[in-house]
Amino acid sequence: MAQDKEAGFQQSFPSTVDIPLFGMPLQRGVGTGDQRYVNVLFEKIKNPGTGGESYYVIKRPGLANSTQPPAGAATGRGIYAWQGRIYSAFANKLYSGTTDLGVTLAGTSGRVWFTETAPTSSSQLLVVCDGADNYNITTGDVATQIDESDDAQYPTATLGPIVYMDDYLFQGKSTGAIWNCDSDSFASWTAGAFYSSSFYGDDLEALARVKEQLVGFGKKGTEFFFDNQTTPSPLMRITQNALQVGMAHRNSLAQAGDTLLWVSEAWGDGGRSVWQMDGISKISMVSNPTIDRFLAAEGSSISSCDAWIERINGHLTYVLNLSSADRTFVYDLEERMWCEWSNTATARFPGISATSLNGTVYVQDRTNGRIYTLLPTTYQDSGSNFTVTIQTDNYDFGTPFEKFQSGLWIIGDNTTGNLSVSEADDDYTTFNTARTIDMSSIHKFLAEGGSFHRRAYRLTYADNYALRLSKMSLQLDIGNA
Repeated sequence: MAQDKEAGFQQSFPSTVDIPLFGMPLQRGVGTGDQRYVNVLFEKIKNPGTGGESYYVIKRPGLANSTQPPAGAATGRGIYAWQGRIYSAFANKLYSGTTDLGVTLAGTSGRVWFTETAPTSSSQLLVVCDGADNYNITTGDVATQIDESDDAQYPTATLGPIVYMDDYLFQGKSTGAIWNCDSDSFASWTAGAFYSSSFYGDDLEALARVKEQLVGFGKKGTEFFFDNQTTPSPLMRITQNALQVGMAHRNSLAQAGDTLLWVSEAWGDGGRSVWQMDGISKISMVSNPTIDRFLAAEGSSISSCDAWIERINGHLTYVLNLSSADRTFVYDLEERMWCEWSNTATARFPGISATSLNGTVYVQDRTNGRIYTLLPTTYQDSGSNFTVTIQTDNYDFGTPFEKFQSGLWIIGDNTTGNLSVSEADDDYTTFNTARTIDMSSIHKFLAEGGSFHRRAYRLTYADNYALRLSKMSLQLDIGNA
């Protein structure tokens, strides 16, 4: 009897061995060897009646062309849904749909940030900040640039993230000052109307709102503030809630409701991880050592990352693009699983910002000026096929003796196209010539797989159709050497 604890199976030989196609990235370094899952999502379906569970890996949704606001290539900087319209920033322009709103942003690159005031505010606005100026957009799509020429007390050189709470706009500066506008007056500012986030004595990195608290992320720590109804700043620190977990860069921050995810820069531990905050009471690390190695390897390039979070195929999903690694890592909050995304043209996924409207997810491209829809019935990116890659762990199936593979089955849904299967018996160095399985066949089988001592498998699928797999089954016999 032999057992492989990592794979979770137990068998005697000769035997049929099941390999679940449901797992985490297991790279030893920052390369492309070891176990990987690319351009997929995971689903765990539980039967509440029997308590049984089924596990699947599915092809991710594709990107369908929606609009191209600048009518040509331009650097994407942010996207937001408001008042039934899609607002976007490309290069130095703001758009409502494909309409140029007639203002020129202070710069041509770098993320822009959005917040909206309450419908009961004296001026219901969408406020956009590029870290230099604010741009107040009315419900009638009139955009007004706000800076120190409008009010000498306007806080210049802010971080970018801007938060609306209790009739105030809050904007942070790297010095730790959290500025607020005058109450219910979003173009007016008062001298001294700021609160210092200096509990840990570090630089401020970003602001966010969770429930009725303002969250200040520093490089080394995180602080929470509430509205104390004072002036000129209404803020008061909640000292007992402070955390010694900071933020590597604000561009890694993504929020959906009261759920936030970001790349940390924890004080004193010398590393980086992805953290998740649900409301105020639940904060936890969600990355694994593989993801953490990639984050650490980014070094100062973490400032060029981008991140967003949306509900995709029923799963709340955090998408993190790393520029130096040229990789995109995706975290499924429901399944607590990581995978990777890419497309045909780039190693990274091209979508850098996203929003949703009427149940549809809209994704902004990094460079070509396009906005896409991310639809569960689309299996290409902008008309081009992309490849699903499932690369397994390196299995010896619990014994160092030689194994003989007499058959391989793929268990999954019938679809169109071919699944390619190849093997590496030398620790991922050389994969043999792939054999193909017709995925429309009821019997998805490959005969004779030769002999090996330790083997990794690579499955690829590049056709423009849905794909859902549950496991791979092997028929193995064992030798004595």
